[in-house]
Amino acid sequence: MIMAERVMRFRRKPEQRASGDQVAARYVPGDPGSFMACLRVAQLADSASQLAEVRWQNGVTLVARYRRFYDDHPSRLGYEVVEAGRWLACSDGEFLYSADDSDWAQFYDRADGDG
Repeated sequence: MIMAERVMRFRRKPEQRASGDQVAARYVPGDPGSFMACLRVAQLADSASQLAEVRWQNGVTLVARYRRFYDDHPSRLGYEVVEAGRWLACSDGEFLYSADDSDWAQFYDRADGDG
């Protein structure tokens, strides 16, 4: 079983500058703390974002619904699907994406916890 980590901050290699940090939370199905940490991350992109756990025959996924804002055209609804054990991440408070441990290891270092 994967232990749920709370909100974490990752810093891009090799720059090590605080601007551009990625804030993320690992999704662990059935763990309320994990769900709340993912909600906290999603709300960085849109304070009205919503999360839902979707049960399929082969497992559970997390779906984040949020409004994505753009400089050059109207905002749109965005959806991000996060499989069990992956991370829901927010880039500069603008958009959400899903990442796994190898993504973090290749491009980022852990900066600190509790984003």
